[in-house]
Amino acid sequence: MKSRAPRLTLRLYCLAIAFVLAFGGVAGKAFYLQVTKRDELRSMSQKHSQTVLILPSLRGDIYDSHLEKLATSVSSDTLSVHGAIMKKPGEIFLALSQVLDMDYESLAQKLEKAVRYAVVKRDLSESESAAVAALDMEGVTIEKGYRRVYPNGSLASHLLGFVGVEGQGLEGLELALNDSLLAPAKRVRVTRDNKGRVIMDSAAQVQEVPRGASVMLTLDRRIQFIAEKAIARAVVASNAKSGMAIAVRPRTGEIVASAVYPTYDPNDYGAVPMETRRNRILTDPFEPGSTFKVFTVAAGLEEGLIAPDTVLFCENGLYKIDGGTPIRDTGSYGDLTVSRIVQVSSNIGAAKIGERLGPQKLHNYLTRFSFGEKSGLAYPSGESAGRLRPAKDWRRLDAANVAFGQGLSVTALQLVMAVAALGNDGYLMRPMLVSRVIDADGRVIESREPEIIRQVVSRLTARQVLAMMRMAVMKGGTGTRGDIPEYPIAAKTGTSQKFDADEGSYSHFQFVASYVGLAPYHNPELCLYVVLDEPWPDYYGGSVAAPVFREIMSEALPLLDIPPKDETETAPPAWPTPDSAKGGVPGVLPDYANANYLRVSIPKGDKGAQGPIAPADAPWGGEELGEAAALPLEADPGDPAAMPDLTGLSMRQVLDRLSPLALNLECRGSGRVIAQEPAAGTLTRPGSEALVSFGGKDA
Repeated sequence: MKSRAPRLTLRLYCLAIAFVLAFGGVAGKAFYLQVTKRDELRSMSQKHSQTVLILPSLRGDIYDSHLEKLATSVSSDTLSVHGAIMKKPGEIFLALSQVLDMDYESLAQKLEKAVRYAVVKRDLSESESAAVAALDMEGVTIEKGYRRVYPNGSLASHLLGFVGVEGQGLEGLELALNDSLLAPAKRVRVTRDNKGRVIMDSAAQVQEVPRGASVMLTLDRRIQFIAEKAIARAVVASNAKSGMAIAVRPRTGEIVASAVYPTYDPNDYGAVPMETRRNRILTDPFEPGSTFKVFTVAAGLEEGLIAPDTVLFCENGLYKIDGGTPIRDTGSYGDLTVSRIVQVSSNIGAAKIGERLGPQKLHNYLTRFSFGEKSGLAYPSGESAGRLRPAKDWRRLDAANVAFGQGLSVTALQLVMAVAALGNDGYLMRPMLVSRVIDADGRVIESREPEIIRQVVSRLTARQVLAMMRMAVMKGGTGTRGDIPEYPIAAKTGTSQKFDADEGSYSHFQFVASYVGLAPYHNPELCLYVVLDEPWPDYYGGSVAAPVFREIMSEALPLLDIPPKDETETAPPAWPTPDSAKGGVPGVLPDYANANYLRVSIPKGDKGAQGPIAPADAPWGGEELGEAAALPLEADPGDPAAMPDLTGLSMRQVLDRLSPLALNLECRGSGRVIAQEPAAGTLTRPGSEALVSFGGKDA
């Protein structure tokens, strides 16, 4: 017994020592892991179990002028896999391919390349989301988000643009206003379980979805729909390459419709080439042709070089300048009055008016109408300035060509705004598409009001040109197919040859047909421009573009609550009653309260003759007067009136205050009035000059 005791004691000592060493090793390892390597191991753990989650933001909506949604966002599920925690990937790929009805091989190739994370499919349907969730597979997650939806399909797609898969605006208003529409990203650190599912650590992480600002447009969805359908039918019927139509409010510059065809669906923008998505109204300049003649005539009238009844010899249809290519008319015209030149669209007549003006004066007026420069549309971007060469580079023939719309290029937006100025007593407005931007809390963060760029011509000149444009749609004019009996219009046709770069000359087979006009003629509420690119075989603006204008305008005006012509309307006492009626030539009476009585030539026989004119919207509108007394051409100077104090007023308030004075007004700057000439209290007469400077902060 004594011999075994020491051996037992020795074993106990050895066991104790081994236990102490083992415990020390464990304690040392624990100290090493929990103290020495604590930060490193924590970082490794967080790297695998924690991640930064970018909370999906709700992109703001885009509305039309009647608060109808044009673009919105809806909830959308995205399926993704996390390679670092995914087990048995082959089984996962097979299960997903079956649930989602996807090709197994292509899915496997795509996901095997993802070391840590890959998106399998976006915009899952409800049934797909439920089926994937039922699989309950490690490393497979469904993330909540939003996708952009355009509820009206292709409607206004060229203006709206579209959004990419990552939620960023890529074109159109979606791109131009991306910083406002898209709320700033919110990042939250979250934990994932062993299957990759997100675990919110606290209630603070479950927050309201960030929302972007919403945008209100001047666009009218109803009129936009009308314009798009009409221009699409016209392009197909005329065998044209493309077409466009743009409608604006003359007094405010608001764009109410902007249609381009071919069009596309922004819900599936990748299905069409980039060329189809281009907004041609802003980006594609072209030679305007005869629609441009109204600006040449306006310049000549403003300079006092011509009057509506000035007679010019139109060379019997063929006019050669400096040995160049002859200028031709569609008819063999001899003597024509200026009003008749507009009515029959004489190239030679317009060229001769341009010669009277000279290159520099003509160029100056065209730049005042904003040709050769961007119109100033704030959104969307991408607007072209067109092409207007400096006057010093014009030869005599160049100036003549420009006078009737050849040798320069304009955009549809530029031209419609310039014609709208003629319907706004000569005031050129800045085009406007976005009226307000409102943040998620309902605060207006951006607001736009009508803005006058400048008065390009006087009120009298504008109304004289408008009268001639009215003649162009009456009997004997080129634009008769665009007139609307219920809403008398003033319009101008255009047919321009396209330049063939390969041949180095103008094509005899490629044309741009156009028609631009305002209605109602006596008080323009809408200006519409229709363009068809390369129609064939009929390519005249008066025959292919005019009916499109009539269709859009006749349907749009009632939607704007503009009453049709009252057939029972009686003329004011100042207008004579005609004894006979034979034909149709209009006069002008835009406003009975402030009528400018104009004298317009009425052609009689081969040589033409002077004659009085009746207002187009009088009960005998468009009827030729017999030998009644002629109406005076110049406006009655009227009684003197005191200049009001305009200090602090907005531009629209200034126009309302000064309208009864019929001044030749020039506005500079924007905001509120800071200076005026003449001073308050100064006596003024209609037609006298007035300058108002803006610069104060808008209220």
